[in-house]
Amino acid sequence: MNPVFRKGLLLALSGWVPTVNAQEDTTPAPAPPAAAQPGDSQDGRAIYSVPSLKPQWQARAVLNRATDKLKHLTADEDVVVAQSMSGVITVLNSENGREYWSSHIGRTNDATMPAATDSQLLAVITGPTIHAFEKFTGRRLFSYRMPQSPSASPIIFRREVTYGNSTRMLRWIVVPMIDGSIVSFDVESLERMGRLGTLPDDVWRGEQWRFVISEDIRYSVLAGSSRLGFATGAGNIYSIMLSGSDAGQGRFQFIMKSGASAPPVLAVRGTDERVVSATRDGRLFCVDLNSAGRMHWGLALAAPVMKPMLAVQNDLYFVTHDGVLAKHDILSGDAGQISSGTGAVASQSESSRGELRAYGALVEANIDGLTAFAPFRIANRSTQQEVRSITLDLSRTALTFTASAADPAVPAITVLGDGRESTGLTGMTLSPDQKSATLEFTGFDADEYLYLNLGLQHPEVPVQKISDSYLAGADIRALVAPKRSASAIAAGAAEAYPPRTIRGRLSTGSRPWKVPGVASILAASEATIYCEDLSGSIIGVNRSNGSIEYSMDAADQSIRLFNDRTDRVITSTLTGQITLWAERRIQYGVTPVPIAGAFTWIVTPTAELQTDFARYHRNPEQRPLMPEVPAREPQVAAAPEDTGAGG
Repeated sequence: MNPVFRKGLLLALSGWVPTVNAQEDTTPAPAPPAAAQPGDSQDGRAIYSVPSLKPQWQARAVLNRATDKLKHLTADEDVVVAQSMSGVITVLNSENGREYWSSHIGRTNDATMPAATDSQLLAVITGPTIHAFEKFTGRRLFSYRMPQSPSASPIIFRREVTYGNSTRMLRWIVVPMIDGSIVSFDVESLERMGRLGTLPDDVWRGEQWRFVISEDIRYSVLAGSSRLGFATGAGNIYSIMLSGSDAGQGRFQFIMKSGASAPPVLAVRGTDERVVSATRDGRLFCVDLNSAGRMHWGLALAAPVMKPMLAVQNDLYFVTHDGVLAKHDILSGDAGQISSGTGAVASQSESSRGELRAYGALVEANIDGLTAFAPFRIANRSTQQEVRSITLDLSRTALTFTASAADPAVPAITVLGDGRESTGLTGMTLSPDQKSATLEFTGFDADEYLYLNLGLQHPEVPVQKISDSYLAGADIRALVAPKRSASAIAAGAAEAYPPRTIRGRLSTGSRPWKVPGVASILAASEATIYCEDLSGSIIGVNRSNGSIEYSMDAADQSIRLFNDRTDRVITSTLTGQITLWAERRIQYGVTPVPIAGAFTWIVTPTAELQTDFARYHRNPEQRPLMPEVPAREPQVAAAPEDTGAGG
C-alpha cells in the first residue's frame, strides 16, 4: 500500500495533519467538490507532497534479445549509454529515450569498461583499445591501442587555456592501467592520428604523461579543477597534477593503512575539493585534494562500505556491508541526526512534604516533529495515577497559537488515547499573554499514552513551525491525582490524597540518521534518496528524517544504474529494455469536513509536481547544451500535385 494512503487513513482516525511544504511555488488545483466544505476558503490548504517514480520513457538497446545481453549502463546529464556483450554501443537521449546513434566496436565478449562522457565526447574501452566518438553524432574520432590493458573506466578531463587573445579547449582521457600506472592521452593528438594516420610533429607518442606507482588501481580516478585524486588497493590516496609543466607529477600520498573498498567520491563545494575514500577495515577518510593531503576527518564504521557513495549538497550517503544506509556531513564528518522530538520527565513536586511519593507519579511528555505540540504525548507509567490537566509554558518558544471560537461545538483540540478513542477533553485555556496553554480532560486510563494534537485540528488554529531547540528548557506542569476505584466512588469515600501538581522541563533528543535493509544507492533528488533494498525493490527515503516514503517492486529490472549526476533512476532488463524513471511529487490536499457535530478530514490528490532539482547536481555550472531532437522522425515532403497547367 502506498504510504500516502496509510497516512491518509491515520488522518481520518486522528485528525492530525502534518503540514509539508510543496516543492514548487505552484498553487494546487482545488479539491474535488465531493470532498470540499461549501463556503470554506481554506479548503485544501494543508498539503502533503509525496514522491513517486513514473517511467518517463522506455527504449531497447540490444539488437538480438535471443543471443545478446546488456553489459554496461552509464548516463550523464544528456545521454544514456548502453553497451552490450556483442560490442554494440547505443546512445539514447536522456529526455525522451530516442536513439542518437549506435555502433559496433571491438569483438564479441571483449573485456570492456563502462563509457565516459563530457559535454561533447564519448570514450569507451574494449580490450586494450580506447575508442572516442562525438557524443551526439557518433562520428568516430580515433581508435588507439594502449600499451597496457586498463584496470578501471577512463575519465575525460577538459580545460580552457588562454594563449594571448585566443582560448583553446584542451581535453585528456585519463586511464588507470593494470600495471599500477595512470596514463593521460591527449584527445587532439589522437584525433589527428585518426584522421591523418600520424601524430603531430611535436608529439612522439600517444601518451601525454604517465604516473607509475605499481599499486592496484581498481576504481576510476577523480578529476578536480587542477588535480587528479585516486585510491589504491594498497591503502593510499594519491594526488597528481593534471596540466601545466608539472602535469603527471605527484603532489601527496595519504596513507590509509587499509585498501580501498569502494569507489572514492569527490565532493566539490566552491573551491573546496575533497576526496572521501572507504577502506576494507571499515573506515572513512576525507582528504583535501588541493592541499598537501590534509585530512579533514576520519570515521570508524561498524562495517565497511563496499558500494559507491553519493555526495549531494553537504550530505554524504553510503551503504555499509551490513545493509545500513547512513548520512554524514561532508564538511565535518558528523553523522546525520533525526530529531526524536522534545521530551521531558515531570517528577518534581511543588510540595516540600514529599506527598508526591504516595502518588507514585511519573509523567512523561514528548513532542514529536518540528510542529510545536503536534502531537503532544503524555504517558502515566503509574498504575494508580490519572492525569487531570497539563500546563505548557510557551515563553521559551517562537510560537503563535490562537484558539478558535468560531464554532463552540467543534473543539479546536482533539484528544485521543492509544487506541484512538476519545479521552474526554473538557476544555483548553490560553493565557492572556499566550505564553501558556492549560488543557483539562478526564477519563485517562493508567499505563496509556495520550495524544494531544494541538494547533492542527481546525482551520482557524494557526501554528507556526518551530525548531526543537526553541522548546528546550520550556517548563511543563501536570496535575495528577490517584485514580479512584468504582467501589470507592459508589461509597462516596473521601479523597485519600488531593490532586498535586508536578513539574519538569523540556529537553531535546535525537537519533542517528540510519536506514536498515538497503543494498545500494541509485540516485538522489532534492528531498529523496532512491535506493535498492535487500529484497530488490526500489525505495525512496526522505533525506531529512530517514523515513521510507515510496516503494516499487522492480524485480524484472535486474540492472540498476548508480546515478551520481542527475535525479533520474535508470534501470534495465538483461535483454536491454531500458527504463528511465523521473520523480513526480504528488500533492495532496487535506479538507476539513464536519460530520454529525464532529470534525474529520478528507485527503484528496490535488496536483502533480515535477521538480528539476538535482538534474545537474554534480556539475551544475558545467551543464552542457543538448541539441534539439525532433519528437518524431522527419517526414519526406510530398511532391506537389500536377495542376495540368501548361507552360
